[in-house]
Amino acid sequence: MYECDREQDVLDAVAAGRWPERCDDDLRVHVNSCGVCADLADVAGVVVEDRETARSEAHIPSAGIVWWRAQLRAREDAARAAGRPVAFIQGVAASVAVWLLMSLVRALPAGYFSEWRTWATSLLPSFKFTMADVAHVTATVPLVVFIVVVAWLVLAPVAIYFAAADE
Repeated sequence: MYECDREQDVLDAVAAGRWPERCDDDLRVHVNSCGVCADLADVAGVVVEDRETARSEAHIPSAGIVWWRAQLRAREDAARAAGRPVAFIQGVAASVAVWLLMSLVRALPAGYFSEWRTWATSLLPSFKFTMADVAHVTATVPLVVFIVVVAWLVLAPVAIYFAAADE
């Protein structure tokens, strides 16, 4: 690949906005005679023009909006950071509660649960299932599943809309 000693001069002239009207005559003559510098001037001119167009079309928010967004983000980060220890403590408390419940259950006498189960079942009415009852339930299950699926298909987009509509 061929390189030219004057490439940086051409690039500087284009970046400074001096190409081709306000640059040295010898640089213009060189670019007309050197293919590498001519290509560089063409490409760099397009890049600089595109940069200037993007700069002029860019929408920069006001300082007040930037400050407000920064404050809002700082508050959200602080709230998230404050919630982490609370969530950790809740997890520890739940695991301690489960451990305590299991310890209490193991400390009870062995016959206590059989007496409790007998007492609880005496409160409930007794049911006898026949094969006809089972056939009736299995016939109505597809209808129930269909109703649940339709309700989910209708309510899920509404729930997603309200969950996503922060602003």
